[in-house]
Amino acid sequence: MEVSILLRDALHSARPFVKVCGLTRIDDLELCAKAGADAAGIVRYEHSPRHVGDEKLCELGPAARELGLSPILVTLGITPAEAEELALQAGLLGVQLCGDEDPSQWEDFSLPLLRRVGVAPGAQREFERWKNVASAFVLDAPGSPGGSGQTVDQELATALASGGPSLLAGGLDGPRVASLSAPLREALIGYDASSRLEDTPGSKCEIRVRAFVDAARHTHPAPRK
Repeated sequence: MEVSILLRDALHSARPFVKVCGLTRIDDLELCAKAGADAAGIVRYEHSPRHVGDEKLCELGPAARELGLSPILVTLGITPAEAEELALQAGLLGVQLCGDEDPSQWEDFSLPLLRRVGVAPGAQREFERWKNVASAFVLDAPGSPGGSGQTVDQELATALASGGPSLLAGGLDGPRVASLSAPLREALIGYDASSRLEDTPGSKCEIRVRAFVDAARHTHPAPRK
């Protein structure tokens, strides 16, 4: 199985790692690639309006790779063995975990892991549990597994991001990325957006995707020394 190095490279890159999540269509993969995104989040969670089944997942994964995007499975309630099998079948290059998974069960997982963390008091404990297992963290609004469109507390997110490589999520689009505080932007390695880039759930808007990627690239500060 090929191992993605994109997330690891992002820790030392001169530009942020940009992920568009909740992709359900080949057309949207194409517009994300043209906009310059790095990764495509593909949701496998039946309660999400952006859920895709395994057959569709196996179509989207290879298509994303052909377009130069890193396909990342976004899921919860899955075992490492199930994730390994899906990754092999669908050509996935990473997994984002959004549930109550036990980090000890994922210590030997072969692909980079993104760990979603709700930005709330006490979230540092989740960082400590996953810091030696996850390649990076996704800081998102608390209260749901993701895709809520709700923003995060920037001061708390800044403090959390200082504890490990972190992408910011939670109600992001181009204008919201541009309006983030300088300390938060300096603490992040990248950005992740979904619901505010859509016309309808699972259907991305080209103008919004381009604005998001452009803002992520142009407002991010120089890499940390």
